[in-house]
Amino acid sequence: MGRIAQTDLMPDFTGRSLDGGRYRILELLGAGAYGKVYRAIDLHCKSSPPKLYAIKCMNNPAPGTHNALLQEREFAHHTIVSGHPNVVGFHRYWEDGLFVYVVLDLCSGGDLFGAITEKRLFQHNGQLIKKTFVQLICALEHCHKLGIYHRDIKPENVLCSNDGTNVRLADFGLSSINKTSSDFGCGSSYYMSPECIGRQSSNEEEIPYSTAENDVWALGVILTNMVTGRNPWRYAVPQDDCYVAFTKDRDFLKRVLPISSGVNSILKKVFTVQPSRRITLSALKEEVLRLESFFGDEEKQSTKLESSIPTRNPSRPTLPSHGSEVINTNVSSPDFEDDCIIVEIEHGSVSTRPSSVLHPPNSKVITKNFTLVGSDDTNSVPSTSLSSSSSESEGPITPETHPVVDDPAVDIPDISGEGLGPAADFAGVQPLVITKERIVSPQKSRRPADILRSAVQRIKILSKGEAYA
Repeated sequence: MGRIAQTDLMPDFTGRSLDGGRYRILELLGAGAYGKVYRAIDLHCKSSPPKLYAIKCMNNPAPGTHNALLQEREFAHHTIVSGHPNVVGFHRYWEDGLFVYVVLDLCSGGDLFGAITEKRLFQHNGQLIKKTFVQLICALEHCHKLGIYHRDIKPENVLCSNDGTNVRLADFGLSSINKTSSDFGCGSSYYMSPECIGRQSSNEEEIPYSTAENDVWALGVILTNMVTGRNPWRYAVPQDDCYVAFTKDRDFLKRVLPISSGVNSILKKVFTVQPSRRITLSALKEEVLRLESFFGDEEKQSTKLESSIPTRNPSRPTLPSHGSEVINTNVSSPDFEDDCIIVEIEHGSVSTRPSSVLHPPNSKVITKNFTLVGSDDTNSVPSTSLSSSSSESEGPITPETHPVVDDPAVDIPDISGEGLGPAADFAGVQPLVITKERIVSPQKSRRPADILRSAVQRIKILSKGEAYA
């Protein structure tokens, strides 16, 4: 028999008046593991039209219990950071014995997860990505300056306006005032840094991790989500083939995802295993603001356009400026009629050379119909978030096994959610069939060739999914 969620036992508050008749509940917006969120009108408001709020109704924990203390901590932390334009406003709360009611800003556009997967607001919209992501950085900067570290940054905990031009950070249920933490495995697995996940064998020593730098890592995953519709990996652990491939070839994501060189450079600075060397929020914001392109295809178009303009001295080759990427003409542009990207493994080792990782001319980079895996996998506590995300899911989803010529293709994890509609879609990419798979247990050391060959085992063509016209 399945577990009954707490919210299944709660009454429907629609149509009721709360707080002595001040608020009237209009409609249910959503239900999570620990509460229901409603749209409500403030009848005491003198403005026209009256002010609308989101009110979350939760079961009232017994005084002095662990859940009661966690709830008090969340309310306190959220109150401290409330007031910033990119943090969901926390207005007040009260209780009536059975339930706790929390009045929050109403964000009518849902969460960032829906903006990516349902509305697909960021498909080839670099300016919107820049505007939205910088707001998220500013929200986190504000929290960190006030000594609050979120520890559960993910798209479901970022609320949006309808058009995605304004975002607000929500859900402080796992937040902490401690700069370091030994609470390993705290958050949502796709977005956890390696140090937050903790040791992978009994021989490793568990060292407290930086909560601020753990938040920065999660931002890197969100940036990947927004640009590509993919998670870079399922877990940042040695048992995850995609993560291992990235640690052995720092340009791995650039080779298998449709990201620009600038985004690739930023992600390498975010996904730094040594936390003290990870990029800071202020530096991250500056680099994002300087980005001219987010998508790999835009970069190629720009390069073609520049090469078509005659120079004053045609006989003299144009050399790239210092720090710019040299375009390798030996690698063909993607032909998306084929199934996958073929990764070359030479002499039993993983090659990191830009010109030799792909098999020219048949190498194909998957860049379309990305499906995001919902991070319902939060090790969380009762929260005031408007997000409807719940407890840890059964496990990550991975493409169905399907043979492709002699070598398999690289599997970059999807982002999808229950009932969220068709996959998010990007130009030129084939959809993926997905099945469930749990994280594997620690394995004995493998050769680099075996690691990457396993990492590229699973990207195949989907039989279903709706593509953009």
